[in-house]
Amino acid sequence: MIVFGASPPPLNDPIEGQKLARQLRGVFPTEAVVLNGVMRISVPNAERREVPLQSKVVVGKESWSSVYTARLSAGQVETLTVRHFAEKPNEYEWSRGGTTQKFSGEKATDSFADSDFALLDLGLEFFHWPTQLLATRMMRKGRGCDVLESRPAQTNLYSRVLSWIDQESRAEGQPGLLMAEAYDKNGKLLKEFEITDFKEGQVREMELRNRQTKTSTRLVFEIDEK
Repeated sequence: MIVFGASPPPLNDPIEGQKLARQLRGVFPTEAVVLNGVMRISVPNAERREVPLQSKVVVGKESWSSVYTARLSAGQVETLTVRHFAEKPNEYEWSRGGTTQKFSGEKATDSFADSDFALLDLGLEFFHWPTQLLATRMMRKGRGCDVLESRPAQTNLYSRVLSWIDQESRAEGQPGLLMAEAYDKNGKLLKEFEITDFKEGQVREMELRNRQTKTSTRLVFEIDEK
């Protein structure tokens, strides 16, 4: 008997989970890219704030880097560089107000440009956590998805993250993240992340919503139409 609307069965498969996490960590961009855009930060009972943002991809032989540069008020600039590796944790370099800090992923919990994005969110650090489970498979946004549950060695900002990975792009060797949910140390939903506009291999728009503070940050990129 087929039960319509039933929840998909839990899998909780650590072997397939680790396999998927390795695939995600192993996705390297093939060329350098520079995108300009804006962060639109919404806070209850306040005017929406817009922060100009540049996102740059730098390709290396054994690693690649994502560089985010935000232009704050009063001429201040904040920059985050995340160096990505397939088989070891990310390296972070964060500069703001004349101060530069370097640290590993478990310490990348600060907010970037006073937005809803933590540094580790922009680095997709949760794909490097030790516990990776293929939680289930289900449809989201009209597409088949593998749902990956990631847990850190020690709870700091999050206790776990659920990621919806597009099965079609995974089959083509380029697994793509469609959406994610992050839970706080008490297991309550804290953040929701979603790719809201994607076209011709480029993310045009993404949004992060903090369900506890009721704030949100939307990243909108300018893509040249060719």
